[in-house]
Order: sequence, then structure tokens, then C-alpha cells
Amino acid sequence: MTIPKYTKPVLWVLCVLVALISLAGQRGPIPITMPHLAHFVVDAKVALYGHIIFGPIAILLMPLQFMSKLRARRRGLHRVTGRIYVASVMIAAVSSLAMLPSSLATPWALSGFAVLAVLWMAFTLKAVTAARAGDIQTHQRWMIRSATLTFSAVTLRLIMAPLMIAGWSVVETYNVTAWGAWVPILIFVEWFVLRKAK
Repeated sequence: MTIPKYTKPVLWVLCVLVALISLAGQRGPIPITMPHLAHFVVDAKVALYGHIIFGPIAILLMPLQFMSKLRARRRGLHRVTGRIYVASVMIAAVSSLAMLPSSLATPWALSGFAVLAVLWMAFTLKAVTAARAGDIQTHQRWMIRSATLTFSAVTLRLIMAPLMIAGWSVVETYNVTAWGAWVPILIFVEWFVLRKAK
């Protein structure tokens, strides 16, 4: 079970760009490079860095998990990158939950980010459990769900950009992106990808 070939290059390039831009933003002081996150430096510094470091790592490694040639020829490398991906997801998701009490977002947005983080961890752990049980098909299905939520970091930015051009602040965009960045694509994946494959 794989993602359609014609979509892969676009998805992977977007993942790499978002991850590298996110990591590059950490080269300078957070209040300057990421002013919308500045208050977390005081209120939730450890959680902030856990999220902005390991989130991009998960985004970078996610495409590797769907490279069939890598899985076939380098199973050891697939397992190693998979374990790093899982660890990165867990750290980034737990960190995002720890950041919520200090967030300036509305309760609506906070609830969206909270559900996203919990499902992100749950889907990834389900994929790990299936892999350990030797159920590869189930493992792949849950990894697709996990990857879908990982990709929400990309769709969040794609939605955020036009809203900010229209004059919205970053925090205001959360009212749309907290749910809009992942619910539609998860529904699409469940209905058109996994249902069709089944």
C-alpha cells in the first residue's frame, strides 16, 4: 500500500521545505525568528524546544517510511529511521500538549491542537504495535494515518499564509488551522486512500 506516485514528489518537497525552514528558524533568538512563540521561552521553554526540534525531524523522516525500495533493500535502515520517527512524534506531541496551558490561542483552537496531538501519538503507537506483531498491512494503514497528521504541519502553513496576507495574526489563524489543518486531509485519507485500498 503506497501513496500514489504522482503525488509523492510534491508531498516530499513540501515536507523537506517546512522542516528545514522550521529548523532554520532556531538559528537565531526565538523572539526574533519566531515572535509568535516568544512567550513560550518564558512559560514553557523545554516543551517549546521539544516541539520545534523533534517536530521537524518527524516531518523529514516521514517520507522515508514510504519509500518501498528503501524498505525492500535496507530493512535495517527502515527500522532505524522508523524508530527515530516514532520517538520524534512522541516528544513533539507530548511537548505540544505541555505548551497548551501557556498558549494564547482560543479554547476552540486549543481543543483542536490537543486532539491532534493525542491522535498523532495514538496512530503512531498503533503502527508500532502492529509492526511488532508482524501485521504489516495494519502497520502500513496506521502509518499512513500517522503520516497524515505529521503532514498537518505543512497544511497548517499552507492555510496560514493566505490568512496572514489578509491581515490575520498568527494566533488568529489558529482558529482555522487547529482543526482545518488535519481533519479534512484525515477524512480524505480514510475515505479515498484507505477505503479504496481495502
